[in-house]
Amino acid sequence: MMVRSQFGRFIFTFLIVLSLLLPLGAEEGNQPPAEGGGGGVQPPLKVTDENVFRGQDHSTTITILNPLDGLGQSSTEGGLVEAIALSDGSFGVVMNPSFSLGPFSARLALTLKGKLTMDPLNFNLDFTDWIAPERQEEEDVWQYSLSVARHYSRFIQAFQFGNPFDPVFIRYGKLLGSTLGDGALISGYVDRSVGLLTAKPGLTVMIDASPLTGVSSGFHFLVDDLIEPKMSAWRIYSAPFEKEAYLPALQLGLSYATGTRSVEERAITRHFFGLDFSYPLLDKKIIKTDLFTDLLLQGLDSSAPELGIGIRSGINGRLGKLITYNFSFTAPIFGKYYASFFTNEWALEHEQQLILPLGSNRLEGSIAFAWPKQEIYFGAKLAGDVTAGVVENQRMFANLRFDHLLFNVLSLDLRYEKLYSNEKDESFLKGLMTLNNVDIQALAIIKFKPYVISLGVTLAYDEEARLTSTIDAVVRIVLL
Repeated sequence: MMVRSQFGRFIFTFLIVLSLLLPLGAEEGNQPPAEGGGGGVQPPLKVTDENVFRGQDHSTTITILNPLDGLGQSSTEGGLVEAIALSDGSFGVVMNPSFSLGPFSARLALTLKGKLTMDPLNFNLDFTDWIAPERQEEEDVWQYSLSVARHYSRFIQAFQFGNPFDPVFIRYGKLLGSTLGDGALISGYVDRSVGLLTAKPGLTVMIDASPLTGVSSGFHFLVDDLIEPKMSAWRIYSAPFEKEAYLPALQLGLSYATGTRSVEERAITRHFFGLDFSYPLLDKKIIKTDLFTDLLLQGLDSSAPELGIGIRSGINGRLGKLITYNFSFTAPIFGKYYASFFTNEWALEHEQQLILPLGSNRLEGSIAFAWPKQEIYFGAKLAGDVTAGVVENQRMFANLRFDHLLFNVLSLDLRYEKLYSNEKDESFLKGLMTLNNVDIQALAIIKFKPYVISLGVTLAYDEEARLTSTIDAVVRIVLL
C-alpha cells in the first residue's frame, strides 16, 4: 500500500511539472514553421481537411486524389484490413486493429505500401512509413526527436483509460468537446485543425488526487498536440476546508491556459489565469450542480499587449459522466478582455468580435454531450450581450460531430449558427424557425463500399433569409 501511495504521489507531481513545462514548448509551436524547416514532411492536402471545406471559393468542384496520399493518416474505420490498388500496380494496405481490456481501449492504424509489376515481374514493398526520417542539418537533437515522434504517432489513432470524471481518465487522441473546470477558459473545445477521421496526438488527463491528499482534490490537463502544441491548459483544485466546520464543501481551483488563434490573418497569443470558487448545490451519484465564481486574468503578449481582468459566475453541472451544462454571467472589469478565446463556435472575421468591451456583460447557457470513447460530440450554446440594460448580439450555436464512421457509413461535422437581429424584435423560438441570419456548415464523409465520398457544404443566409453564398462541394471518390 505504501509503494502504491508513493507511486501515486510521483505521478501526480510529474503531471503538474509536465503541465508547467508544456506552455514553454507551446511558445515555439505557436510560431509559423519556417520554409524548409526540420519539422518533417507535411502531409499532402486532402479534400477531407477542413481548410478546404472553409475555402472562400464557392465553385463546385470534383477532385479525385491519389488514394495512396496520406494513407493511414486518417482512419478508414471499415474493418480490420482494407486495401487500395491503382492501375500502375501501386497498392496500399491499412490494418486497423482495435482492442479493449477493462477500462483500457486502443485503436491503431498500421500501413504498408508497395508496387507490383507484371512485365517484368517485380514486387517491391515500401517501408518508408516505418523508417525514421533522416535528420536534417539544421535540426538539433530536440527538433529531430520531435520529428521522429510525429512520424510514428500516425500509427496510433487513439487510446483511452477510463471515462471522464472517473478517478483516473487518460485519453490520447484528438480533443473533442473538452472542457476545463466550469468552462471559464476552455469550454467544449473541438480540434478542427485537421479533418474528420484524422488522428492527432492530443492528450487529456483527469486525476482524482483525493486518496493522496486526504481531501477532495484533483488535476486536469489538456493539450491539443503533444509534439507541436498550439493550445495547452491545466487546472488543480482542492477543498481545503473539507475537514473544518466552516464551508467544508467549498472548492478552490487554479487554472492556466495558453494558445494562439488567427483572426484577420493575424496570430493572437494570450495567456489566461483563473481562480475559481465553487460550492455544491446538489451532489448525487448521477447529477451534480455547483454554484461558481471565477476571477479571470488575461496576461500580456506582444500580439495582444493589453491586460484584461474579468469576473464570471453561474451554475455548472453534469448528468452522469457524458452530459454537462452551464449557465454563466461574465463581466469585464479592466482592460481588453477576450471572451471565449478558445471556443471555435462563432464565425469570427474581426478581432473585435472576441473582445467583450467594458460596460457590457455576457449571458451564456450551454449543454453538451461528449462521448470520447466513441468520438461523438453534441454541443449547443445560447449567448447574448447586455449593455445599458439592452440585450444585443443574441446568437445560437449547435454542433453535432461524429469523428468516426457511424454504423460504418457516415462521419459528420454539422454546425448551425443563428444571429438574432438587434434591429428586429425576434423571439428565440420564432427565430429558430426561420433562416434569417443563419449559417449552416456541414462536412461529411460517406462510405458505400467500395467508395468513400467527402462533401463540404456552406450555406449563409442574410437578414431576409436570402442565400448569400453557393454550395461548396468537394468530392473525393476512392475506389478500394
